[in-house]
Amino acid sequence: MKPLLVIALAIAVGYVSYQYVYPPLADAMKFTKHVPKKEEPKEIVVAPAPPPVKKEPKIVMEAPAPKPEMKAEEPKPEMPKAPEPPPVDPNAFVAPVFPPVDEVTQNWAVVPKGFFNTPKQVTMKKDLELKMQMGKATAATTFKSGAKIFVMGQEGPNLVVGASAGSPMRGLVAMDETDFKEVFIAAYEQVKVVQTENARKAHEYRLASAERAKNAPASSSGGGSSSNDKPAKDADGSYPLLLASMKSGEVTEIKPDNIKSWSDPTQEKIDGTEYWTVNVKYETQTMFGKFETEAQARIKNGRVEKWVYTGSGEVVP
Repeated sequence: MKPLLVIALAIAVGYVSYQYVYPPLADAMKFTKHVPKKEEPKEIVVAPAPPPVKKEPKIVMEAPAPKPEMKAEEPKPEMPKAPEPPPVDPNAFVAPVFPPVDEVTQNWAVVPKGFFNTPKQVTMKKDLELKMQMGKATAATTFKSGAKIFVMGQEGPNLVVGASAGSPMRGLVAMDETDFKEVFIAAYEQVKVVQTENARKAHEYRLASAERAKNAPASSSGGGSSSNDKPAKDADGSYPLLLASMKSGEVTEIKPDNIKSWSDPTQEKIDGTEYWTVNVKYETQTMFGKFETEAQARIKNGRVEKWVYTGSGEVVP
């Protein structure tokens, strides 16, 4: 125990001496207290910060919207099939096709001259004073709206008119100042009806002729052994006997150059008389231009007895 106290006492004495006795003594003896040198701070080189790395914006892909569920299509009701067209009857009548009025009149610039073969009466649509020439004299005539006037011809857009059908006086009036177009169209429509009906009758006649031919007596082989021989036919389809009839004037409406087709000869009994018949299709001139017509030559005893329209049965002039 005593040694420890001695040691503690020695340490205490030494500490006090170092703190309070040594400094004045050291100054008197010019001793310097050893002070450890402070290390100078080293210069720290800071490396520049690397440039910031630009990050590309992330593209966020949106998940596609879910497709709507497709509902199962309900079965569609079957559409009724269009009825098949009836089979074409080879013996059916086919109506003729007529050109439109604008084509017939060339848009009213050239009305067929045949239409003026007989004067046509028209009605004035407005008051008009016409100066009509009669020889060297000139006379003025006034026509009120609604008055009747006669048309004798055409000069461009104008009509050649007169006060009466037989009047020698003539004047000009604009076509649109009369009801001429309506008169022309009405007459054309009537002719189309007549022509169609004649074509229908001609068709029916051909069918009846075919039936009559089935019951006809056996035809002669030709060679002059019979007074009613079958007419001879040339290689081009024409018949010398029929051409001779045309050239002799037995028929004037039918010309060899106008014939479009010749039928084969048929032997048949018509109104109690045995004939050889030949049908010809030809173009005939009408007041509305050329129309196709059909006629029949009835041959008996080696000559053409008559020509008739196959539609109406009337004699062809």
